[in-house]
Amino acid sequence: MNNPHATHRLKTPSQIAASMTPPSAFPGPSANLGQLQPARNNPYLPTPTELALLAGYPVVLLFGALFSLVSPQTRAAPYDAIRHAHIQDSPLVPSYFARKDNLLNILFVKRGWAWITVAFFVFVFTHPALGTGARRARATVRWAVVTTWWIFVTQWFFGPAIIDRGFRWSGGKCEVAGGEVDRGTASTKEVFTNAACKSVGGRWAGGHDISGHVFLLVLGSFFLVQEVGWVAARWARYVREERSVVMGDGAVKGAGVEKEEGKERRDVAVTALEALGRGGSFAAAVIGLCGWMLLMTAIYFHTCLLDSSWLSPGCTSPTSSRDGCLRFGSFYSQPTRFFLPQRATRPGPNMSSTSDTMAPVKFPPNLTELVKTSFAKALASGDVNFYPTQVTLLNINSIPFQLRYSPSLANKPKPPPSNPSQGSTPKHPFNPFASPSPAMLITPLEPTHNLILNKFAIVPEHLILATKEFKPQTHLLEGDDLAASYALINAYQDAGKELFAFFNSGVHSGASQPHRHLQFLDVEGMRGGLDSVGDGERWGVVAGRLAKGEEEAGKLPFRAFAEGIHKGMDGGQLREVYLRLYRRACEALGVDGTQKEGEARVSYNLAMTREVMAVVPRVAEGAEVRKGDEVVGKLALNGTVLAGTALVKTQAEWETLREDPSQVVEVLKKISVPTDGLGTKL
Repeated sequence: MNNPHATHRLKTPSQIAASMTPPSAFPGPSANLGQLQPARNNPYLPTPTELALLAGYPVVLLFGALFSLVSPQTRAAPYDAIRHAHIQDSPLVPSYFARKDNLLNILFVKRGWAWITVAFFVFVFTHPALGTGARRARATVRWAVVTTWWIFVTQWFFGPAIIDRGFRWSGGKCEVAGGEVDRGTASTKEVFTNAACKSVGGRWAGGHDISGHVFLLVLGSFFLVQEVGWVAARWARYVREERSVVMGDGAVKGAGVEKEEGKERRDVAVTALEALGRGGSFAAAVIGLCGWMLLMTAIYFHTCLLDSSWLSPGCTSPTSSRDGCLRFGSFYSQPTRFFLPQRATRPGPNMSSTSDTMAPVKFPPNLTELVKTSFAKALASGDVNFYPTQVTLLNINSIPFQLRYSPSLANKPKPPPSNPSQGSTPKHPFNPFASPSPAMLITPLEPTHNLILNKFAIVPEHLILATKEFKPQTHLLEGDDLAASYALINAYQDAGKELFAFFNSGVHSGASQPHRHLQFLDVEGMRGGLDSVGDGERWGVVAGRLAKGEEEAGKLPFRAFAEGIHKGMDGGQLREVYLRLYRRACEALGVDGTQKEGEARVSYNLAMTREVMAVVPRVAEGAEVRKGDEVVGKLALNGTVLAGTALVKTQAEWETLREDPSQVVEVLKKISVPTDGLGTKL
């Protein structure tokens, strides 16, 4: 005899699936339609309607990612990859909704769960379908479970939230600026949350930084969709499918079985708006705002990968389909990226300060247009000073060499002299690269550099690549410096333009700032004025000639060393070339050049083009210019000597060197190891 209590045992999922009525069991069209019973949906899987709604989230994120790629305004705006936002300076921000201080972000998204909660309870306590205390109690329990999940993910999970734990588990850490540590204003202690990291002056770097906003918007909106949608659909009699539930005896039935027939039986059909009621309409408005801000987040604040990474936990709320969520895959679309070696925060004794790990650095796709616009704005506002020049072309051992004259550059502002009466402790000199103003900053190149404008330009759109943290100009360059520089050169090359990069290091190199920076000139801009000079089209970057071999290098009045480079080289490979050239420059001066770290032992200039890297050792910044027995000035040279250019600031220097170009040859011999113009050291 069967156990009388057997019918009350809970069934396993496999037994439930087996007990579900198959479609073939339904009577045919000729049967009594009143007896038709639709096939039950699996209670552990989303219904077709729920799947369609869930699919809307990745569609919104994908659309936002694609829009950010094709929109001219978005592409032109500089982007901070660490903060996952465009630069917030108002002239550069691509849209009102790209600003973190937009009203919907401040008043709605940052208080998002409060809005979700208010919308939910307004609906629960105003809709007649939920008029009993038991129903409201069950709804409150569901809200409490989902809210607990939101707290665990974003706020607290027996310590750091899951969102912070996930960042650290994926390799992230809090990095404190080295300069702040040295000055004792910050600590290197371990911190476990993004907020704690910012409080000690650090930044959340490395790892996978997921989007808490996307999680909130997806979880909250889908929770409201399920809580409001099914109730309103049944109330309006729009239900053509229904979620299934497992009853206490293990039977699978439609969720509508729990409705109170007496209160929900109506003879008059209602519209969708009437079915929603005031509370449901308010919830629908909140859902709509969630969708809009999700789209804005996808366009302006996060990549598609970051957005989609929290679709899964956002969809797996306790009131979502039992299995959780549509698995949105691995589409990953971003603007042009180049890669830099990620430096170890604390290199060990056997580690170089540059590792081979590559981290993405994001350039705006239309970088050249962004630079052009930024330069024009800074020039109009007075943040950049542009000094026009006159130009002539000299013949230096058959090499065309530019001589430029800018009288207004002689009036370039100088820093005020130190005042001994202010005490024995000198003030720190002004550092223009420490915190560049929004007008000068073109774009951050995370995680290590900023691309900014040169305040004093004689060539339009003169660029500077400066380290974010203070690093000495006199120390050897690191792999990330070289990789970022070469990536910038290649970004211009991809846009059909050519950049000349140079670096001044040491007292004799022409360096003027102690904060490490490399400089970049548009080669086409360097040709300015040459069309009025005879044979001006013959001029080309001298460093480019060095790529042709020793014969071209031998024509220079000084020793220069060069090696070819190519687009496939990473930061480590570029640094190997750099160290070989540095070693040869040291050997030319009789100095041991086997060092790989620390302060350089000689002064030198470095130059880079798309095809070549070159180094010239320096023994002097310049030399006197004489007219007969009278000293009329001084010709000083920096890394642009490897471009084949020189600059004078006085009329006397200009006229003297034009009349006697041999003096330029003599100065070039004096600034480095001289040669006889045939490649032989003098």
